[in-house]
Amino acid sequence: PFGKPHEGIEMAKAAELILEKAGIRSSVAHTVFTTQHYCYHWVSPVQDSIGPLLKGYQIGLEAGDTDRGCWCLIGRSFHLYFIGRPLDSIQKELEVTVSVFTQLKQGIVKCYSMILLVTAKRLRGIDIEAGEKILDSIEANNNIALTSYINVMKLEVLVFFQEWREAIDLVRKAGNIRFILSCTFASARYTFLEALAHLKVAQSASGWKRRQMKKRAQKAKQIISGWAKNGNVNVVHHLQILDAELAVLDGKSMQAKTSFNAAIATSRRNGLIQDRALAHELASAYFKAQGDDNWGDYHIERSRACYQEWG
Repeated sequence: PFGKPHEGIEMAKAAELILEKAGIRSSVAHTVFTTQHYCYHWVSPVQDSIGPLLKGYQIGLEAGDTDRGCWCLIGRSFHLYFIGRPLDSIQKELEVTVSVFTQLKQGIVKCYSMILLVTAKRLRGIDIEAGEKILDSIEANNNIALTSYINVMKLEVLVFFQEWREAIDLVRKAGNIRFILSCTFASARYTFLEALAHLKVAQSASGWKRRQMKKRAQKAKQIISGWAKNGNVNVVHHLQILDAELAVLDGKSMQAKTSFNAAIATSRRNGLIQDRALAHELASAYFKAQGDDNWGDYHIERSRACYQEWG
């Protein structure tokens, strides 16, 4: 049920139990994709979906359900990205995946894999112009879900490159991605990026625009807070980063420091190297603005090391 993750999890477990008892292999891939892509990440670490989604792909091919098997594989690829798998590893795996989808004549999932491949390359500074042309050709399909994923991943790039005003422009044009991609982890990730972009623009604005940006950020942050209260462990560090940036905006120095430290610790504990890098980078900017070069330099050095490890 929408907005009731724990009830959804119970239904997912029931579906898996029925399939296991009945031995209906032909429906396994479909069920795995549905439960792992739409349900479990609301209360369990995204990392826990990687193995089941790969198994769903393998069983799908064995049972003749190639379509859903391939959906499991592309779902796994996106989750690998979101948990901070090194970008060079993701790129290599996706290049193979694109070839596999081509051979299996899986056009739509191939488009999703190309979106993620272009993103990994852009973050590494590879084939930027060629990537833009690929995304433009995918958008030409007029598939609203594909376009929404393009916007999510474009926002990823803009945030990591700290192009905040461009990020806000994208959010304005993207439409209601939380509705279009509802129940996916991509929608949760987008909500975090949206809130962060609004907070960063608010910090450099004044008057009415500052209040407007802050209000929009708080609206998205409130949604994330609700998810966290319902047991979503994957958004805790998102919330901590937003708490830190909101404290920066409000001039609450101790709260900012505490929340930055918490975000860094949570990201490190969960192996989210890209978000640990981002938290260090944001913390560095804060300390530099406060005239504290020692902590500013420390955090930027740690950020660079994390980004280098990410790829």
